[in-house]
Amino acid sequence: MNTFKIGSYGLLLCAAALSTAVLAKPEHRAEQIDRKRHKHIGVSLPTFSEADLTLQQIISDQNLVETIPDVSGLPHISEPIPQLGMKLFFTKSLGGEKTVACASCHHPRLGGGDGLSLPIGTNALEPDVVGPLRVVNGEINIPRNSPTIFNSGLAESSLFWDGRVEKVTSTDNQGNEVSFISTPDSGFGQPDEKASSDLVSTLSRFPVTSVEEMRGSAFPDAQDNESVREHLAARLGNYGSGINDLEKNTWLQEFRKAFNSQQSAETLITFDSIAMALGQYQSSVKLVNTPWHKYLKGDLNALSENQKRGAHLFFTQISEGGAGCVNCHGGSRFSNDRFFNLAFPQFGIGLDSQNADVGRFAIDGQQQHMFAFRVPSLLNIELTAPYGHSGAYQSLEEVVAHYVNPENAIDAFFAKGGACELAQFKDDPNCDTLNVNAVENSQAALALLQLSPFVAPPLDTEQQSDLVAFLKSLTDDCATSSRCVRRFEPGPRTFDPDNLRLRVQNALLGRI
Repeated sequence: MNTFKIGSYGLLLCAAALSTAVLAKPEHRAEQIDRKRHKHIGVSLPTFSEADLTLQQIISDQNLVETIPDVSGLPHISEPIPQLGMKLFFTKSLGGEKTVACASCHHPRLGGGDGLSLPIGTNALEPDVVGPLRVVNGEINIPRNSPTIFNSGLAESSLFWDGRVEKVTSTDNQGNEVSFISTPDSGFGQPDEKASSDLVSTLSRFPVTSVEEMRGSAFPDAQDNESVREHLAARLGNYGSGINDLEKNTWLQEFRKAFNSQQSAETLITFDSIAMALGQYQSSVKLVNTPWHKYLKGDLNALSENQKRGAHLFFTQISEGGAGCVNCHGGSRFSNDRFFNLAFPQFGIGLDSQNADVGRFAIDGQQQHMFAFRVPSLLNIELTAPYGHSGAYQSLEEVVAHYVNPENAIDAFFAKGGACELAQFKDDPNCDTLNVNAVENSQAALALLQLSPFVAPPLDTEQQSDLVAFLKSLTDDCATSSRCVRRFEPGPRTFDPDNLRLRVQNALLGRI
C-alpha cells in the first residue's frame, strides 16, 4: 500500500493529531527543557494512504464536513415527553384489538424496522413475536416494507414510501412563503388542519387508523380516521366511549407527569397529545455516530481502506469513474427526499387489481412518478434489511448489483423464485400467491426506467464490494449494540400503565 506524509489535503484531519502531539506532557519537565536546548524536536505526523489523499480532495471539493448531521435540536430520550412516547410506542392499547403496538413493526433492536420483507400487523399468528419469526395468520395484507424510525426526526420533506405525509412550501397571493403539512386526510397538496407541527408526529396519526396495520376490526362505528383516533384517546383517557376499555389504566398519571399538568383526562389525553409524544419519542432515536462521520471529524483510522475506496466511488460521478450515488443520496441524511423509479422487483399484493404498486403516482399523477418511491436515508442502512419498497433484496450486495444492472437483477430475483426465495416466505406453501403478476409489473417498471435518464454505474465486483463496505460505515456504533439501543425501550423497571406492553425480551427470541 502506498503511503504519504501529510500534504495540503490533510491539514484538517491532522489538526487533532497535531494538537495532541504539541500538548503531550512528558514525565519530567526538566528533561524536556534540556532536550530543547540540545536538539530540534520533530512532530510525528499522521500517515495518509493514497485512498486518504483522494478522499480528502473530495471532502474538500464537496464541503462534506458540512453534511455532519446536527441533532442538537432533536429531543433526548431522557426527557419526560419522549419517555411517555416510548411507553405509548410499546403498548398494544393503541392497537384497535389490543394485539399490536407501534414497536411490533418498528423495533429499536431490529434497526428501527421489523426485519421482514412485508410487515405483519393485526393478523400476526402470535402478536407478541416481532422480527423475522413473526408469522402471518392468513395472508399478507400490507404491501410495503416497514421503514426505520431511526433518525426520522431529521426528515424535512416527507415521510412514508410515497411521501403522503409531506411538508409543502408555497407562496401566497401577497408573495409570502407559507408552509403546511399535507396528509391522506386532507388530500395531496392540501393543508391538513389537524396535522401536528412536525412530520414525525403527523405520521404517527396514521398507522393506528389502518385496519391492516393496527386498527383491525375495532371501532365499527367510526366513520373516518379522526373517529378512530378519538376512540383511542378516550380509551387511554378512560372517558366517553373508552370508559373501562382497559382493565388497568394509569395513563392519566403518565400524561400529567410528562406534560407537567393537572388537567382532566378529556383535556390532556387527546390524540394530538398522543401523536406529539409518539413523534417526540421517534425523533429522540437519533443515531448518527458513524465511522464515516468520525472520519470527517479527523479520525483517519475510522474507515478501512476498502471503505475509503467505496466512499470515493459513492461521491464521484459516473462520468469520472465513480458510482454517482451522491446525486440522490447526498446531504446529512444521505437522501434528497425525492421520488424515483429504480425498478426494484415488484411482488406481493400491490395496491391495485393487478398487484402493482405504482408508488408516488397514486397520489401525484405525474408520469415521472409511476413506480417511483421516496429515496431512503442511508444512515444505518446496514441494519434495515430487507431493502426496497417491498423488501425484495435481502442484502446490500443485492441492492448494489441492482443499480449496476437492473435487468439482470430482476431476472435473477425471479429465476430464484421471486417471493418464494425470500427468508420470510421460503417455507410458506402459498408463497406463489405473492408472485401473481409480479414479473409483468417488474418489467413495466423496468421499461420506464430504461426510458429515463438513469445511467447504471459500470462497477466491477471489487468496486461493488468497496461500495457496500462504505455503506456499512454509515452505521452508528450504538445501533449495533442491543445493550446500548435498549435506552429506547421500556426497561424492566419502567412502569407499565396498562399491562399491554409488547413483551420485548421474549418477542425478539420468538418465545411467548
